[in-house]
Amino acid sequence: MEMMRIVGMISLLCILFSGGASAAEASFEQQAEEALRRALTAMATRQTHGGWGRAYTLDGSIMWGEHRPIPKHAITIQPPATPTVAGVYLRAAQVLGDDAFAANARAARNALLAMQTPEGGFPHEGNPAGPTPKMGTFDDDTTTGALNFLIDWWQYTGKAEDWKAVERVGEFLLLSQYSDSGGWPQAYPPPSGGYAKCITFNDNAMTNVIKALLRLHAITGGERYLAAAKKGGDCIIRLQGGPGEEIWAQQYDPETLAPAWARNFEPPGYSTAESIGVCNILIDLYLATGEDRYLEPLPKAFGWYEACRLPNGKWARLYEPGTQRPVYGRRDKPEPVYEFENACSGYGWQGNWYPHDAKRAYDRIREIGRTAYLQERNTPKQKGDPKALEERVRAVCQALGDNGWWVSAPTEGELEEYRKASVPEDMPMVHMNVFNRNAHSLMDYLEAMRE
Repeated sequence: MEMMRIVGMISLLCILFSGGASAAEASFEQQAEEALRRALTAMATRQTHGGWGRAYTLDGSIMWGEHRPIPKHAITIQPPATPTVAGVYLRAAQVLGDDAFAANARAARNALLAMQTPEGGFPHEGNPAGPTPKMGTFDDDTTTGALNFLIDWWQYTGKAEDWKAVERVGEFLLLSQYSDSGGWPQAYPPPSGGYAKCITFNDNAMTNVIKALLRLHAITGGERYLAAAKKGGDCIIRLQGGPGEEIWAQQYDPETLAPAWARNFEPPGYSTAESIGVCNILIDLYLATGEDRYLEPLPKAFGWYEACRLPNGKWARLYEPGTQRPVYGRRDKPEPVYEFENACSGYGWQGNWYPHDAKRAYDRIREIGRTAYLQERNTPKQKGDPKALEERVRAVCQALGDNGWWVSAPTEGELEEYRKASVPEDMPMVHMNVFNRNAHSLMDYLEAMRE
């Protein structure tokens, strides 16, 4: 009898403890959802003309594009601004089951379409109610980022008019490809002078285009998209450096196909940072086509990385063609610099740049084959263990102000604009990359809890 009482008490305690744990989990889930809703509501007040900038002073008196303030009537398309933020609202509508947030995404969709160039691309920024922009850009994922959001929006609505918007950008990708080399300029129509006409890997411009084409092909089966992507892959193979320099440059002259100058501080050079994206897209091309030629450049590239590490264990961003010396730059004039200490500031000249993802994928493909690798990669993954996400989510919730903002200190460049506008220097900043990252962390947790 005594033993039965003890067992009964233990069982009761287990039930009570389990119920308490469940209640605590439910309470924290509710806290995460409330934090997400507050952040979304606050950021909606910054949506003007359907879009957003890249950053704001907390009081909203200054809005930034890239590195500089922009007028209040303008919006920024370059991530992490309008299409990226709109993607947050679209996902929130689905995670929270609240179509009110889809209205913010719809307004962004309309703003994007109002800013398309005649050919179907997008500029970095502009006024949706202003004149039609003349030039679209692939710089910093601008046009391709807008396209990816428009695809997501179409998948949400299923409307024919939204698919037509996707197709128009797809036509821009096809139109802007150089017919002879298979590369893409940074901007289209390409200007007659300057570096925007160069075949550009910098900031993943060309690799983002190929990735978008592969996505369009996967959705539609359209052979034109795949053919353009393959032609871009052939261009990549052709542009790989020769013996001793088997990676890829930041940009190439569209006629000579030689590594080219860009801005004053960007001399011709084989780029460790940009070659990571190139290695990744070669893997994607192989998986999409099954053609071994897209894998063939990779062992040489991996070998180059192993051979060219600096004594400090890092890699230079750029290596001079012909000499493979690390090369740096200066802002006042286009002149190469060979001493790291004399390089201009404000640019990532050295880093831990190695194509780890591509190397792992390559090794695994060689181990199990393409078909098995695709099955392995495409197996639906669980959303994640909520417990593993909880620490990050708790920090995100605690960092959110009562007013619904995640704030950070202004950079030195932002402080310069504060002084021009007589804004108090203790005014915090609201940065879109922080908002996007934190909002997605909250949604990752909520999805994991509800799986």
